[in-house]
Amino acid sequence: MTEAWFERSFREDYLLVYRHRDEASADQEIANLLDHLPIRKSGRVLDLCCGSGRHSRALARRGYEVVGVDLSPVLLAVAEEKNTYDNLTFFQYDMREIPFVSEFDIVVNLFTSFGYFATDEENDRVVRNMATALKPGGEVVIDYLNPDYVKNHLIPTSEREVSGLTIRERRWIEDGFVKKQIVVRDAEQAEPREYLEQVRLYDATQMERMLTSAGFHSIQLYGDYDFTAYDRQESPRMIFYARRE
Repeated sequence: MTEAWFERSFREDYLLVYRHRDEASADQEIANLLDHLPIRKSGRVLDLCCGSGRHSRALARRGYEVVGVDLSPVLLAVAEEKNTYDNLTFFQYDMREIPFVSEFDIVVNLFTSFGYFATDEENDRVVRNMATALKPGGEVVIDYLNPDYVKNHLIPTSEREVSGLTIRERRWIEDGFVKKQIVVRDAEQAEPREYLEQVRLYDATQMERMLTSAGFHSIQLYGDYDFTAYDRQESPRMIFYARRE
């Protein structure tokens, strides 16, 4: 069976490619989120697609009981290694198949960890899983890209050096997805390592429709981590906040 792009991409090289996404930036994002959203200040939180656990740790540091879930064994190993909190645990699950039912007060899905799947049905299932995982009245936060901003600010190619490696990235839009080819060249290896990332470009109306269909209401939409009003052309992000019925 062919390996899905997200099964191949989220490994050791991912930690290098996104090394600039550090602990301090995650802590500031969580601080802003809690300051600006009408979100409860305690409770049980599911960090869905937690990666190496940056946001999970920031939430645990503030006293929440946190469960981080990700598919990548490599990123989860890093998360476990860095975990010093009794109120933080990690599990490996595909976000289409999480087992939680009415367990959480809050679900967060951050740093564009949505829209990974080839079909609308699969992506819609993820939103429904978020609703199912929440207790009635529970809250969800989805931090997602803004498709119009992506289209208007797409950088076709870039190249940089990280830890002695050359990382070249090529970006394009195709069939409703933004796609990125990442080529990592190591001077000590003859063959470069190549990865593909792709994220489905859902607009605000489509996202709101999915949330409503899954049983969410009181949907709020912001355009960045300063939680300014969403502007379709200018906002770099679409950050959704909603409550489960």
